[in-house]
Amino acid sequence: MAFEDLELNAEHVPKFKLAFHIGQIVFALVLWCMEIAVFRAEGSIVTGNVGWTFAVCFLTIPAWVYLAMAPRFPRTRKLANPYAMACVDGLFALIWLSAFSTQAAYNTANHCGTACGISKACVAMGVFVCLLFCVTTVLSVYTVKYYQWHNRLPGYDKLALNSQNIDPDKAAFSTAPHDEEAYAPVHMDDHDNDATRPAHSDYSDPYGAPSHISDPYTGAAGVSGSQVSYGAPQNPFQQQNPFDDDTEYRRPSPGPPAASGRYNPPTAHDEDDDTRPVTFPSANYDRITR
Repeated sequence: MAFEDLELNAEHVPKFKLAFHIGQIVFALVLWCMEIAVFRAEGSIVTGNVGWTFAVCFLTIPAWVYLAMAPRFPRTRKLANPYAMACVDGLFALIWLSAFSTQAAYNTANHCGTACGISKACVAMGVFVCLLFCVTTVLSVYTVKYYQWHNRLPGYDKLALNSQNIDPDKAAFSTAPHDEEAYAPVHMDDHDNDATRPAHSDYSDPYGAPSHISDPYTGAAGVSGSQVSYGAPQNPFQQQNPFDDDTEYRRPSPGPPAASGRYNPPTAHDEDDDTRPVTFPSANYDRITR
């Protein structure tokens, strides 16, 4: 039967493979425990045949981790190559075939002593593990064909979306809130007191602060000049400038005449000045040598 005619829900492939791998682990664990009983039985001889069966239980652990866990997580998905998984499943199907075969050869050689019944049960456990690996190999081959048709692994992408459907801002170790208030707008208004704040005062304050606001240097009395209760001095910026006093070291120089406005246009040119004769200033011109 061709794979095109195989009626299989691709979304259930990860569940099937995980179930079969769990069965393999259970049977292999039982086999490992019974092998220890065979080793300790009276009259049993530990040979290479039974040692190989015992070692295969440990050799399969990395394969189980790779086949069952690598495709299930987004960060390890790049390691879950469908061709590699099919090869691993097929390889360990052959390995477990050799494992229970060597165990059967061990029983045939009558090296099991008084634990031959347990040793035969070990062969049965090895057969079950081998058959389950054959089933997972078929599923891996189906995964390869599905990957060739759809360019993705069957069921694993959807499984990752269902298990990882969480906002990155709300990760498990994130400090962001995990409720509906995570994206609530923050009501921060920097102009809460604009309705009660009066207009800007005149140039009486060098920093342009309103006249009614209390001064940290003058206390709650505002700009009245009173000191605070703990005796702080007045605002030095509101005191009289000592350099403007009329002292013997500095007298104020007469400034230019005050203009009517801050920006006054220049005076217009008077044409009558051009008709007047040129006059020299009054001076003693007799001392000029000729």
